[in-house]
Amino acid sequence: MMLSRLLASGEVKFGALLGLVAVIATPVAAADLHAYVGAGLRQPVTAIADAFEKETGNKVELEFGGSGQLLARFDEAGTGDIFIPGSLFYADKLEKQKQVLSRQVVVRHTPVLAVAKNKAGEIKSFADLARPGVRIGIGDPKAMALGRSAEDILKASGLQEKIEPNIVVRAATIKQLELYLFDGNVDAAIVSASGVAMNMDKVSLIQIPDDWYEAELVPVVVLATTKDRKVAEAFVRRLSSPEGLETWKRFGFQPAD
Repeated sequence: MMLSRLLASGEVKFGALLGLVAVIATPVAAADLHAYVGAGLRQPVTAIADAFEKETGNKVELEFGGSGQLLARFDEAGTGDIFIPGSLFYADKLEKQKQVLSRQVVVRHTPVLAVAKNKAGEIKSFADLARPGVRIGIGDPKAMALGRSAEDILKASGLQEKIEPNIVVRAATIKQLELYLFDGNVDAAIVSASGVAMNMDKVSLIQIPDDWYEAELVPVVVLATTKDRKVAEAFVRRLSSPEGLETWKRFGFQPAD
């Protein structure tokens, strides 16, 4: 109606009229987010991102990898909205680089010693990891959060020197490590409780004493390079909401204390 009145009055020139038509006709586009996500967090973050997209129309592009690998990718690209590593260690690094607008701890990353089912009768304790011929997998401490936890656990066990000769794999991501275990390439591995929660038919678990390691906390960081802080913060709220935490728990994660 307004457009027809302006046209009839002759007050709008043709070029300006085309611009006005374009503004009226162009819909407001939903914001897209790019999130760097630790590989071990794939299942819950994917589920929450899908729900967020359906609720808001804002697409979340997820890039997975070892937390160390993702930090290197971000440093090289210099773009992105969200960073969700498996440890505060990487959030602290981003903080030192002045790349953090906000950060929030959401859940805990708890390690366990997982043993292949066909080896459960032979490996019943950490001492059994030192037996000749046992094949062990851990994470690369330079590439992933639980790799550093595994190093701490081996030191605290008092058996590190005896166990280390049996380590045949130092994986770059928790998913790679789990596949080595599930496929029978290693007999035992220090993995996350969440990673094996959906595969208990393939492994048996040996609990690790709490005082052998410091639990890794999973933070969600809004990066200084975000193009839409409002939408990024909304996604953080969805990740830490009661509904979001229920999703985390479904995949074996526990809320951070």
